[in-house]
Amino acid sequence: MDDLTMSLVNLCHRNRDGSYGTQTNRRRGLTAMANELRDLGYRLPKATSLKPKHVDALVERWLDADKSEASIRNRLTWLRWWAEKIGKPNVVHRDNAHYGVGERGEPNRNRAQIFNPSTFQNVACPYVRAAILLQVAFGLRREEALKFQPHKAIRADQIQLQASWCKGGRARSVPVTTRQQRETLYKVATFIQGRGSLIPPNLSYVEHMKRYEYQTHKAGFHNMHGFRHAYAQNRYLTLTGLPCPLAGGKPWQEMTKQEREADRSARRKISAELGHARLKISDTYLGRAF
Repeated sequence: MDDLTMSLVNLCHRNRDGSYGTQTNRRRGLTAMANELRDLGYRLPKATSLKPKHVDALVERWLDADKSEASIRNRLTWLRWWAEKIGKPNVVHRDNAHYGVGERGEPNRNRAQIFNPSTFQNVACPYVRAAILLQVAFGLRREEALKFQPHKAIRADQIQLQASWCKGGRARSVPVTTRQQRETLYKVATFIQGRGSLIPPNLSYVEHMKRYEYQTHKAGFHNMHGFRHAYAQNRYLTLTGLPCPLAGGKPWQEMTKQEREADRSARRKISAELGHARLKISDTYLGRAF
């Protein structure tokens, strides 16, 4: 058991709020967060070391893993409890919407993020800038963008993502269909000449991920996972000719038979491009269908 985990367990033992089941779930959730922070490269010596950047990193990880809004709300509740007990309640924002998460009972929140060129200009590191362009153009997860190697990935009509770059070790391909995508790949390939990736040679993945987090937040970017949602919604519009339900399109109940068939076909393609094994996850990006 590392120092942070021990510190959190002791914090839970000193503060026995709620029922036994609530206490157990909270303790398990917080110790899991300690492990996640360690995986993200943050080695907090004790519970009182929690800072907003750690909260942002955790939420981004949960969004990348496509956790449900209910699951993220629970985790944010535990984080707020943690922050309150160490006397730092403002470390966690009080509004879930700040993290792109809807409140209980609300319809699914549209998390799509519009790319802002002026905000992008504030990002100093060219490696981080290139990764952001890939996230916007292809809906890549943060890790996939940072580990992207142009010489291995770029093909004439698609990019091929290696298993070691992707969640769950599932390799996949994403079609190249737009001028924006081709221009992005040209910029990235021109910048990364040879056999490198979007991680600088002198940094590890974890070190560069921290740089990515620092520079995107400093520039004014929030909800980077929202570019993935925007990609899914734009693809839906291209494939069906209609906006998806979450972006103001028809709900499933009002679609014609032909529209429902097009909806289902588009969801299958988009799920494959995003690297999801379950079609149901598309509801988070596009709105409820079934």
